[in-house]
Amino acid sequence: DEVLATMVKGITETISLPSLINLDFADVRTILSTGGVAIVGVGESGDKNNRVEDAIEDALNSPLLDVSVDGAKGALIHICGGNDMTLAEANSVAKKISEKMDVNNAMVIWGARVNDEFDGYLRVMLLITGIKS
Repeated sequence: DEVLATMVKGITETISLPSLINLDFADVRTILSTGGVAIVGVGESGDKNNRVEDAIEDALNSPLLDVSVDGAKGALIHICGGNDMTLAEANSVAKKISEKMDVNNAMVIWGARVNDEFDGYLRVMLLITGIKS
């Protein structure tokens, strides 16, 4: 329940609060329009040396994400970090998740937001659609 609540809150904040890279409801609708089974995942990491990889792994191993993302048709990715988050880190999250989907024609939309409460760690929220069930 906590993962789902975090995801709903995260998507709401993603489309309603100003961000470094904004996402809006049209982006959510676009990803959902790819059809198929949709899954959500949330991951966090405070490990300074490996937080991108750890947050991605945590999100992909989320309790609500119990299938492979290989071959998925779409992904909405939101990255939230503190003032120490770099644009390169956010871009790396989007790139690495796209690679895990392993599809050249998958639609991936991502955004990033800086929040002082996240200083020292990174949160990755995923909405992945078109999963093979």
